[in-house]
Amino acid sequence: MRNVLLLCRTDWFRLAGLPRYSLVYLLILAGFSVSTHVAPIGYVMACYVLSATVVGFDDNSAAGLFTGTLPVSRAQIVWGKYFFCAAFLLLADGVVLLVNRAAAGLLPPSVNPLPIGSLLALQFCGAAVIIAVSLPLILLLGSIRARYGLVAIYMAVFFLLFRYASEAGRGGIPPLPSDAVSLLWLVGAAALLASALITVCLYREHEYLQ
Repeated sequence: MRNVLLLCRTDWFRLAGLPRYSLVYLLILAGFSVSTHVAPIGYVMACYVLSATVVGFDDNSAAGLFTGTLPVSRAQIVWGKYFFCAAFLLLADGVVLLVNRAAAGLLPPSVNPLPIGSLLALQFCGAAVIIAVSLPLILLLGSIRARYGLVAIYMAVFFLLFRYASEAGRGGIPPLPSDAVSLLWLVGAAALLASALITVCLYREHEYLQ
């Protein structure tokens, strides 16, 4: 477990090593977070950039070769990526919550038609699905060969989340019950866990096919 956490920390250092890049997407995430109507745009955009660039950094640089020299197993490399992604999603949800609540007192109620609890659960579940599908593609195919699949997954989830937020904002969809909100968190977590378990098995086999 210690090796997994160290690998996860390494990815955070890589993100911190791109200050302008990180600041731009932090501002995008915070800017869209002022309204629950458009918050999924910034959130899922940040999620896509995370999976397509930071997570795919290893196979686009010497970082992948460096990781291969460390005393870690391929299973630990996979778990490190998933821990990093899960932590990023929760942190991004925290940014959305703080910015939205801080701006709520300055903006009219119509700007936030969707309850913040429903928004956070929807975003996490949608982004978890993106990670659950895209991360195996990146690890097994590489970020370059997987790029078309990544764009398709991102666009599909982005469209569904945005349409839901839009319809809910117009009153076309009733608010989510509390049980459904809890279920969305569980579905997102289950998607990440199932994807990680499958990817560990495939990535181990991939070692002998390279």
